[in-house]
Amino acid sequence: MEQEKVTRKLFSCAKIKTSQYKEEGDNKNIEKIITIIFFVAVLLTIIFYRYKSILNIFFDKNGDFQWVGVTSIVAILTFGYSIYSTNKKNKYDIISKERIRWINDVKQQIAELLVLMNKYDNIVRKCSAEGRLQLSTNTPKQLKIRNKYHKEANLLMEDISFKINILLLSFADNPDNEQIISCIKDASNWVDSFYMYWNWCPNPFVDVTFLYDNVPIQNLMIVSRDYLNREWHKAQKGK
Repeated sequence: MEQEKVTRKLFSCAKIKTSQYKEEGDNKNIEKIITIIFFVAVLLTIIFYRYKSILNIFFDKNGDFQWVGVTSIVAILTFGYSIYSTNKKNKYDIISKERIRWINDVKQQIAELLVLMNKYDNIVRKCSAEGRLQLSTNTPKQLKIRNKYHKEANLLMEDISFKINILLLSFADNPDNEQIISCIKDASNWVDSFYMYWNWCPNPFVDVTFLYDNVPIQNLMIVSRDYLNREWHKAQKGK
């Protein structure tokens, strides 16, 4: 009797070309600085125009310019900036130190997860041909290959599951972290989907082919790279 040919698509997801965490150039920062300078200039112009008596600080009763007024204002501004700068530096040191430590921990966990997932992908590739995992009772060689790597794959699944749980516990559940959390969950679903292949029982009436890709691995690499780069730059600024 001729076997029925069946195709099963294992877990996959849309490929991410550019993550939401990819940083833009410095153009925005330059625009912000120019905007701030413009508004400060306008504000000072309005103040001096509205309250012309302020100008008397810089001139004596004879109308001669006096530097004492300028020196006093500079001294006040310097003192105020010194207090602001000290407070900001203390805050920066605390936030930056803890943030960088967290970033390094997460980077280590993601790197180890990617290594494990690539190992898993390599194991699967040993059982497949061009993204196709085929099982048939007419091809005992395929079953032999699958059984050979099944135990090795199971050992990796335990480590992968452990790393994924650590990472999911490391990220706060908020809109900004949504994409990277989604990629981590996709990685978990991708590995779990191979359960169908490893545990498929041969059927004399069915010739089944499993289709798969490694898009979840690629997505996790792209998104985590951009996320960690962004967080690193924020930590350097004490944010």
